[in-house]
Amino acid sequence: MRQTFNYLFSKNKILLADIMEIMAVLMVAIALFTLVISCSKSSEQKLADAKVNAIEANQNVKEAVQAEANDEWLKFKAAYEVKIAENDSIVAAYKAKMKKADGKLKTKYDKKIDALEKKNNELKAKLDDYKDSGKSAWEQFKSEFTHDMDELGTALKDFTVDNKK
Repeated sequence: MRQTFNYLFSKNKILLADIMEIMAVLMVAIALFTLVISCSKSSEQKLADAKVNAIEANQNVKEAVQAEANDEWLKFKAAYEVKIAENDSIVAAYKAKMKKADGKLKTKYDKKIDALEKKNNELKAKLDDYKDSGKSAWEQFKSEFTHDMDELGTALKDFTVDNKK
């Protein structure tokens, strides 16, 4: 049997070397195929993970911006609620003073006081009714409201000043 094996081996020496070479190439091909498959899955997974991370980061930014805007709104509202309450006190003080006045002066100042009180109440309602409609709407509201409150404050300070020249 040993002779038979030696005989086959010696005659098929080239064939055995070819088989070994083919097996080596096949093993390398399988290794490369496995590497390519695992790398593409990894790249696809990395891409999917990156997309998820980007979406989460975008959501976190939106939440942070919304929280900041909400915080700004709450501070703004609280500050102007205090000013509106101060205006109510000033109007009440003017009304008390005008109770002592008489004649044309009382009528003239009563109308002014009523107009100032009405404007203060309108601004209070405007502040209470504000609904968030985006950044540009907020900036416009803030600007207009601040301007209106400043005008009212000036009018209250200048209440007894007669601007006729």
